[in-house]
Amino acid sequence: MAALAFGAALAVSIVIMAASNGTVSAISYPADDAIYPDGRKHDRDVIVKFMETSVMPWARTALAPIVGGEDRVTCATCHGSGAESRNWRMPSVARLPEPHFREVGWEAEAGGAGMDSQMRNAIYGYFAEADKQAKAAYMREVVMPGMARLLHRPAYDFTQSYEYNRTHFAFWLLPLPSRQLGAGEAGTAGRAGLA
Repeated sequence: MAALAFGAALAVSIVIMAASNGTVSAISYPADDAIYPDGRKHDRDVIVKFMETSVMPWARTALAPIVGGEDRVTCATCHGSGAESRNWRMPSVARLPEPHFREVGWEAEAGGAGMDSQMRNAIYGYFAEADKQAKAAYMREVVMPGMARLLHRPAYDFTQSYEYNRTHFAFWLLPLPSRQLGAGEAGTAGRAGLA
């Protein structure tokens, strides 16, 4: 229950800060970022080669305990179904899992345009079912920092604000309890996904 209260308080704080702050700080992109060096996206062929030669070999080992073996790790494990039709952008949680959050209007934040997908993903991750907590911890403690290293980005720092992580182009990864394989979602604060 304490974790639930903490997650809710954190989410409320972030939503309030985001809604009250009309200024947006520039993102500081790493010069050696694997996808966006200095903020300029690599060509598709370069990204595909990176994913095939660096990410997939690492992911097969890192995600095997989550999905039941290296042979079950595919591009869809992280990117979800229909990834090619989304130009390989990472999916986001469509809506908050608890009806209470919709009832109190959190889905209507940001001037009625709906909640920021990264905020929604963070809240969703905090409320993962109890039987998924071990997977969530593994994703947060092993997979997220490992993928951040591959991308040459800092891992999302949960002790810092969303704005801090966004401006530092931090990589985040949160569990997706509803996804059959439970592998998770990924992205970068301020940008939804790798592609």
